[in-house]
Amino acid sequence: MENTFFSSTLFFLIVVLVLATIFGIFYLYFTTRNRERMALIEQGLDPNLANSDFWVIVALIAVGMAGGLIIADLMPGGYGPLMGFIVAGINIVVYHFYKLARRKKDMEER
Repeated sequence: MENTFFSSTLFFLIVVLVLATIFGIFYLYFTTRNRERMALIEQGLDPNLANSDFWVIVALIAVGMAGGLIIADLMPGGYGPLMGFIVAGINIVVYHFYKLARRKKDMEER
C-alpha cells in the first residue's frame, strides 16, 4: 500500500526547504556585503577593499577535485575522492602563499 499523499507532501517540503535555504544564503551574503561596504565608507576607506576571493577559491577547489580524480584514475586502487581533496588542498595552500607574496610586493611598492 503506497501513500502518495505523504510522498508528494514530503517532496514538496524538501523542495521548499532547499529553495528557502538558497534564498537565505544569498540574502545573508548580499546584506552582509552591503553592511561591510557601508562601514568602510563611514571610516573613509575604499569600499572595494571588501572584495573577496571566494570565486577564485571555489574554482581552485573544483580544478583540484577534477585533477585529483584524473590522477586517481591513473593510479591503481580506489583513491579518487582522497586524491581530489589532497590536490584541492594543495591548490588552496599554493594560492595562499601566492596571495601573501603578492600582498608583500604591493606593500613594498608603496
